Amino acid sequence: METQPQPMVSVMMITYNHAPYLPQALDSILMQERDFSLEIVIGEDCSPDNTRAIVLDYQRRYPDIIRPLLPEKNIGAMNNQVQVMEACRGRYVAVLEGDDYWTDPRKLQRQVDYLNAHPEAALVFTDCSLVDEQGQIIQEHYVPARAHRNYNLRELLQEYCPPTLTVLYRNVVPTMPLPFRKVTNGDYALFSLIAEHGTLNYLPGITAHYRRHGGGVWSSQNQEKQFRNNLNTGLVMLNYFGPEYYANLMPVLNWYYTQLCALLWQQKRYKDFWQLYRDFASVSMQTKNKELPAFTLKLLTGRLPKSTLHPA
Repeated sequence: METQPQPMVSVMMITYNHAPYLPQALDSILMQERDFSLEIVIGEDCSPDNTRAIVLDYQRRYPDIIRPLLPEKNIGAMNNQVQVMEACRGRYVAVLEGDDYWTDPRKLQRQVDYLNAHPEAALVFTDCSLVDEQGQIIQEHYVPARAHRNYNLRELLQEYCPPTLTVLYRNVVPTMPLPFRKVTNGDYALFSLIAEHGTLNYLPGITAHYRRHGGGVWSSQNQEKQFRNNLNTGLVMLNYFGPEYYANLMPVLNWYYTQLCALLWQQKRYKDFWQLYRDFASVSMQTKNKELPAFTLKLLTGRLPKSTLHPA
């Protein structure tokens, strides 16, 4: 069997229940003006809507570009992401979910040229706009101005995670380590692993539209669940990267712990509160964290601030 040559870029796409949006996402990849080879690896996770039929139709029309992965039963978002990631053969990898789309026809070319010219960078990202279900702009600049800069691993862990649909990265993480396969926020984990190989650099410009709708992976979760998932991801990363990075990760974990604890206390969910508080105390002992005593004092003196989270 003849082996296909390695493409310059693999586009990693996971899709589930994206039938209304998937053609626009795929067309935004296919419209890219480029001087290099490209493959699109699509993981379609047994959607109950017409998503799989759309994937198969595009594969028929673009057989040399589109490689679908079609499990026989639903495997879940993280497993789907891992399978697609590990199937990407390109020198570089871009990421686009089936409900988002690119707007700049030279997005990939600009980013490939950038990584070719900057060997110190492991990933390049841009700004994007937030849009609604119909594609109307809600927020023109999704990336805050303070984030228009380059990041190393420490800064990524503590400060900011680039918008996934804008990135292009070197294919330096061939497989997802086992601890990260159980997290929900797989992109943050992946970018952290990539940052072990170089910087994450900002390239000016808006190149994509990030769609917010009721069926989105994060849009469909309430805020408490999102925060718990982010907290769990942070704890996995804390144990993976170890004591050298405690100082970078704990400010983020402190914020999630205190926000969630305050919410549970406000809602008089005391059993849940004490369980989370014990977890907070255990992690604080492990990392010699100084935030817990201050939080405990506020609790005992009735000065616990109100959570900014919306109730479940």
